[in-house]
Amino acid sequence: MNCCSSVDEQIGACLATAAEIRMPAGVRRDQRGRLLRGYLHKSSNSLCGIKGYASLIAGGPGATSRATAWARKIVAEVEQLEDMYRSVRDMAFPVPAPNLGAHDLATVVADAVDSAAARHANLRAGPFPLVAGDLLLPAGDLHQILAEILDNSAESRQALVEVTLTVCAGDAGRLALAIADDGPGMPRELLAQAIDPFVTTRPGHLGIGLARVDTIMDMHGLGWGLRSVPDHGTTVTVEVARPRTGGRRP
Repeated sequence: MNCCSSVDEQIGACLATAAEIRMPAGVRRDQRGRLLRGYLHKSSNSLCGIKGYASLIAGGPGATSRATAWARKIVAEVEQLEDMYRSVRDMAFPVPAPNLGAHDLATVVADAVDSAAARHANLRAGPFPLVAGDLLLPAGDLHQILAEILDNSAESRQALVEVTLTVCAGDAGRLALAIADDGPGMPRELLAQAIDPFVTTRPGHLGIGLARVDTIMDMHGLGWGLRSVPDHGTTVTVEVARPRTGGRRP
């Protein structure tokens, strides 16, 4: 700081560079959220270091084929952990969904189905009648929910999976969307853990799809349900809209 500057100039310079945190009394603070954010940040840094060292071992001079193979396995395991950490962060601190520009139930469902069909050649959905309704959650969030459910259906087996989507009456006059597939279904013991994060029987899958559905629905105070019968398929029902005066989708 210039010793010859005026007092006002000195104060102005300090304010321009100052940073502060205010913690007003009586304001509830998310201590667990801060702890989780810090833990994820610190752990991610450690994983990045392990991955970097393993990469150096795999590609370093004099590396044997066995050492390289083990180093690559370490990198693969670290990358899976990184995916898990990102998923925890996304579920614990969800980012607002992008505005898709559509607020009509039929439009969002049709777009989500088309997108899922493009990702999965073995998925066949529809035709399905849809009652006109105004969404109770952002279109982007509904699109994400449908993506998770449809992906689960398509990935339940390699053969063709057929999905039907129907609208039924939910609680408090709401409209519920039922997404039913003819996949292999889930045994009772797996169904009991279906919405727990990272529970899966599929190699290479994180098992977070239904946990993410539960997080989004809870965030908007909406109800949803899951029913699955081995060898007969799975049905997910989500409250999505309020009835609108008008006819069915043509």
